[in-house]
Amino acid sequence: MKLKAIFLAAALALGVQSTAQAADTVSVDELLKLVQQGQARDNREFRERVNRFNQSKKEQKTLLAQGKKQRDDLVKASERKEKQFQSNETKIAEEQQRLTDRMGSLKELFGVLQQVAGDTKSVFEGSVISSELPGREEFLRELIITAGSSSELPSIEQLERLWFEMQREMTYSGRISEFNADVVMPSGDTVKKDVVRIGGFNVVAGGNYVNWDLEAGRLVELDKQPGARYNGPAAELEAASGTTLTGFWIDPSRGQLLKIMGQSPELEDRVNQGGTVGYIIIALGAIGILLAVFRMIVLNIAAAKIKKQMSSDTPREDNALGRVMAVFQANKDADIETLELHLGEAISAEIPKLTAGIGWIKIISVVAPLLGLLGTVTGMIDVFETMSLFGTGDPKLMAGGISQALVTTVLGLVAAIPCVFLHTLTNNRSRQLMMILEERATGILARQAEQAAAKAA
Repeated sequence: MKLKAIFLAAALALGVQSTAQAADTVSVDELLKLVQQGQARDNREFRERVNRFNQSKKEQKTLLAQGKKQRDDLVKASERKEKQFQSNETKIAEEQQRLTDRMGSLKELFGVLQQVAGDTKSVFEGSVISSELPGREEFLRELIITAGSSSELPSIEQLERLWFEMQREMTYSGRISEFNADVVMPSGDTVKKDVVRIGGFNVVAGGNYVNWDLEAGRLVELDKQPGARYNGPAAELEAASGTTLTGFWIDPSRGQLLKIMGQSPELEDRVNQGGTVGYIIIALGAIGILLAVFRMIVLNIAAAKIKKQMSSDTPREDNALGRVMAVFQANKDADIETLELHLGEAISAEIPKLTAGIGWIKIISVVAPLLGLLGTVTGMIDVFETMSLFGTGDPKLMAGGISQALVTTVLGLVAAIPCVFLHTLTNNRSRQLMMILEERATGILARQAEQAAAKAA
């Protein structure tokens, strides 16, 4: 009763606070009736919640029982599988030992087979014959995996094919064949070309050498060919037909020598390495050679005219001997001393004409090696400057200075040696002509002295 009184008082208070205007129209009996209806509804909902809770509790007990039963079943199954696993492990070990016992020496054989297949695969990958017979490496790769597996053995067919591929490699290495293949050009484009393979050494296409790229597995034309001396026979080999015999350069290193030869500088590259000093040396050498050739031509013409004058007593003005004889004719009546002076003067006048330009040839032959030495010193200065900046770790950084130092020395010697030789020739030739003039002048003086002695007697 106390609880109901308190609840009623609270309801009345709430009713008074929330519905102040309706308090005048609702009686106390009606309000009590409303409270009783609310209490009955709350009791009914409470009983429904209790019933639902009791029902769910039974379901949870059922699920718990089912979970425990499933757990027990899984534990038993796990124990059975663990026993089965241990039994299988024992059987596998027994069967593995049985397999090892049965294989015996075959296990070593398959090890050797795996090694041979690996070596053969390496040979095939680097062989230019693979350009004509592609796809051989895949079979060898599968054979290596099979030979190294403990659960699978190589078949007789695989062993026979290994022998066949090795035999085919040997057969094709002694054969010259022509076929169509993809060739990677220096520009990067891939072009279909008719190529000629020479054993396992070289491949040529369109008169150019082609190398087998191991990483790309394709034929690649050399960026820089070794030169006409080697490319000419390659073109002749492609043009040959039937049993025609032709010479051909074979690279036993399978393309490495060709690459090195292509990288080696040509004559133009060597000259360019000499720099400004090298160009000056070449220009001086050319001037010295041209001057020597010109002087040799002039001296030979003068020698021919002098030789023709020697067979005639009539002096001619187109040669040195004729002009000396003309001086004699003009001073024929003079005394010996005076005539000797006039002839000496005439010969002295002819010497500059015969020796003109020869001194310059000698100067060039001396200056050229000095300029080569200058280029050497300049190149070494560049080398030491590079070493001071970058150290000595990378030789390529010093290659430019070293090349200039060596090339200019070579150019200086190349220019000086022919100039020295030509200077000697031209100098000897001019001396021969001067000796002829002096000999003739001496002969003239001797005859004049004899005639003067005869008149005096």
